Amino acid sequence: MTDRVNISEHAEQVAKAVHAALSDDLSVQHALGGTNDQTPRLYDTAPEDPVYPYLTYGAMRSEDISADDTPMSAHQMTLHIWSRYSGRAEVMSLLSQIGAALNAQALTATGHIDVRSSNPIYSDVLRAADGRTHHGLLRVSITTQAETMQTSGDPL
Repeated sequence: MTDRVNISEHAEQVAKAVHAALSDDLSVQHALGGTNDQTPRLYDTAPEDPVYPYLTYGAMRSEDISADDTPMSAHQMTLHIWSRYSGRAEVMSLLSQIGAALNAQALTATGHIDVRSSNPIYSDVLRAADGRTHHGLLRVSITTQAETMQTSGDPL
């Protein structure tokens, strides 16, 4: 019988790890306005009059995929990129930079969760209803496993 994972705890840790990985990535920082005295424009909810480009966190779905003696969970997170650059180039570049920043190694390093895989599922570039804003979507699939604790001298 396998131990079940705490889905809400894993989801919270994944969300924190994604934010930390994006905040720490130099190319993402630079592209989203991060400087020595400013944090990059990464928002749960964008401000009323935002500076472009910026990223907002969208829907997140998590499920228990445990099997045998391996407690695991799968997460799908949607990220939204907003740009007022005259073409799609800025959004497309940001999608690439953000996808590269969200690798399993970077996500594991930022939290207390073992990220087994992190893969983009799809990206999309659309023109928003106002006709001048470009909207990029990136859906990422992240599989996690609870960190294993190893006591001194005991093999796993």
